[in-house]
Order: sequence, then C-alpha cells, then structure tokens
Amino acid sequence: MKLYANPTSPFVRIVRMALIEKGLNETVDTAFVDAWADDPAFLDANPAGRVPTLVTDDGARLTEALLILTHLDAVGTMPAVLAGGPAALSAAGVAIGVFDAAVAVIIGRKSAPDFDTGLVGQKRFRTMQEGLRRLDTAFPESGGSFGLPAIAAITALDYLVFRFPDRDWRSLCPTVAAFRDAQADRPSVRDTVPRG
Repeated sequence: MKLYANPTSPFVRIVRMALIEKGLNETVDTAFVDAWADDPAFLDANPAGRVPTLVTDDGARLTEALLILTHLDAVGTMPAVLAGGPAALSAAGVAIGVFDAAVAVIIGRKSAPDFDTGLVGQKRFRTMQEGLRRLDTAFPESGGSFGLPAIAAITALDYLVFRFPDRDWRSLCPTVAAFRDAQADRPSVRDTVPRG
C-alpha cells in the first residue's frame, strides 16, 4: 500500500496512528507530499489533491480519512479503530469537527489575511473552543480503548496547540489533555506529532 500524506494534516495523522495501532505501518510506503504543489503522481492517485490518499496493493485509490479507516479495519488485525458504538463515534465526530474547523482557518488564511476576524473565521474558532469542551465531557465514557475517539481527541488537541500556540487549548479539555499526556510515549502518538 502507498499512503500520500503530509506531516501536519490531522486527517493524515488519524490514518497514520491507526496504521501503527493495527500493526500495518510497515506494510505502507508513506510518501510525504505538498498538497498545494500538484505533483502528477499524487494527482493521479487523487484528482482532488487532498491528503490522505491510500493506494491499495490492488491499485484501488481510497480518499478521505474515514473511508481509509474503514478499509484498514476490514483488512487489518484487531483492534478495530471504528468500534465502540454510537457514543464512541459521537465523541470521535466532535474531535474531527474540531480539527476540521482548524484546518478551515489555516486554508482560509491563504486567501484572506484577516480570515480569523471575519464571520467564518470567528465561527470556526467558536467550533474549536466549544468542541473541545464537549469532547472533554464525552471523553471519559468513550476513552477506554485506543480507537478513533482517543486517536481523534489527541489529534485535535495536538493540532490546535501546533497551529495556534498563543491560545490555552488544554484548559478547555483537561480530561483529554491528561489522557494525551499519559499516552505521550505510545508509538502511534509519539511518532506522528505534527511538525512543520
């Protein structure tokens, strides 16, 4: 398999963490790309030019992180990343919404330097703040195993701290922050921290 990725994308990170958790990391050739550079091989794999993109051994091109995770659960060993029922998936959805809003701000800044103070930017920051608060409330009941809720929560917190270091995100989600700190040496956490 080949994974098109970049080292800062939170969508890529949840896939990379799942690959490590499922013991599949060694079976994947990870190619770090600049999603803005329009590399021909990358665009052949995904004409939308978005990461992550996974090309399977039989040549299927899988785009979008959650679709890739579904495939990894189907082909990989336990633990299942998408297990846990509605409560777990709900918590994961809140965390994904948090980092999706953060990515929207980063992309919005590329076209509008004052994006943060505009209507859409303010809404995205509100989504991040309220999302972390809600995630912290939901996390204890879904944080027992290291599936998508744990992966997405750690990814959300780390991405906000990485992209917006001038804000105190950890105080909005002390339960998630403590869980993240307890997992700091876990290979899937340690080896995928965003760098840029």
